[in-house]
Amino acid sequence: MSGRLSHFHGGLVLRHHKQSSCQPECQSAGIPEQLMLALSTPRGSQSKALVQVGERVLKGQVMAHPDGHFGMVVHAPTSGHISAITEAATARADAPSGPCILLQPDGQDEWLETTPSPLPTDPAAIIERIQAAGIIGMGGAGFPTHIKYQQLQVGPTTLIINGAECEPYISCDERLMLDHPSEIINGTRWLLQAAQADRAIIAIEDNIGGVKSQLDAAIKAQQLADIEVVKVPTIYPTGGEKQLIKVLTGREVPSGQTPLALGLIMQNVATAKAVHDAIEHGRPLLERVVTVTGDSVAEPRNYWALIGTPMRHLLDLAGCDWAQTDKLIVGGPMMGYAMPDADIGIEKTTNCLLALPTACTKPELQAMPCIRCGDCVQVCPQELLPQQLFWYINGNDQTNDLEKAREHHLFDCIECGACSWVCPSHINLVDFYRYAKSEITYLDQKKQKANLAKQRHDDREARLARIKAERQAKRRQKTAKLTDKSSAKQEISAVLARIKQQSKEAADD
Repeated sequence: MSGRLSHFHGGLVLRHHKQSSCQPECQSAGIPEQLMLALSTPRGSQSKALVQVGERVLKGQVMAHPDGHFGMVVHAPTSGHISAITEAATARADAPSGPCILLQPDGQDEWLETTPSPLPTDPAAIIERIQAAGIIGMGGAGFPTHIKYQQLQVGPTTLIINGAECEPYISCDERLMLDHPSEIINGTRWLLQAAQADRAIIAIEDNIGGVKSQLDAAIKAQQLADIEVVKVPTIYPTGGEKQLIKVLTGREVPSGQTPLALGLIMQNVATAKAVHDAIEHGRPLLERVVTVTGDSVAEPRNYWALIGTPMRHLLDLAGCDWAQTDKLIVGGPMMGYAMPDADIGIEKTTNCLLALPTACTKPELQAMPCIRCGDCVQVCPQELLPQQLFWYINGNDQTNDLEKAREHHLFDCIECGACSWVCPSHINLVDFYRYAKSEITYLDQKKQKANLAKQRHDDREARLARIKAERQAKRRQKTAKLTDKSSAKQEISAVLARIKQQSKEAADD
């Protein structure tokens, strides 16, 4: 890559806690007793179940189809019977309840027989194959992969493969790059063709040992001149989409827009591996690598886990001490969120399970008033004013203040938690931002529904007025016709009278 790397504002230097989980080779988690597959996506869309309770499904069989723009295809991770289709907690922030398919594996792991498809030769065919495989962004956002390529504008495009795992404890991407460098490079090549991009940059942290040499060797073996591996500084949150773009290109994604506005597409390394599997081997996205770690875990490591595997199954494999576990977090300590129980199934975006004892969890300290010290401003990677956002969100005139928070780019917050980390008043600022985002979204939806209801009311009133006017016009026409008939009769009578008078005069003569 020509030119020097740039820097983003703020950020933190954190302890990594990754070596213990990343050092052992990735291990298969096997087939659990039950799989719980969520039909909703992190983007809020849902998929419609195509199977029924009691039905036997085969591995790779489509069980649900998108029922919305951001939905995803859901496949059976193994063969078995559908035991239920019900509402259950999902592996997302606050563990919201959503529709889930409960699959009872039969232990046979029998694949659905399919006819091998020829390799796609054009971007549209590649994108179609990616969509059919149910591939979504596996770095956490869960954005359907194919949509990014459908929204591309004509012009130069650069593909960025994100391997910068900047958050502590999470090591699944590093382990994946060590174990499957050729598959990642091959998946990157397919993504390059799908985007018709000029080049691809694979970004990794500068403290990862051995990964760059593995990827470089795979690139050299395929004689690819348009793919380059670049090391970036290990500063949290370098792995954030906008932050990584700033580091690599020196450019900033405009507020409220996506990297597509700059001619850039970003994908996670796990997504590239999934694309390789889908196109080269016809395998849909059925499993992913999950880091299982934390001070409550005896043997931290990474596992290949079927989508829908209960978290408890993975934690038991890693020797979790449940008696000592105080919190179970999905993700890392900065951006992760606590789960209410361990029986929730993992999803395509679940990259890490972090089990922590009481001694390692941050105590719930009493929040004190904001002293306006500005520490949060100094570390905010989005160059926002966290203390001002907090002031608006925590104000008295809630609606107006939330609008002011929106005007101060609340939705540009990536919820990295850096501001909460340095706050001397122990204010969990991210919680306030998450609340404000959800509240504003709710108010927007409520306003939209009210506007729609008003529009429907106005349309109805206009329709009734039009019908009334049409009826009045018809009555006037009928009246006019009756008036016209009466006039005609009078004219005829007058003519007849004249004729009669003329005849009488002629007879008299």
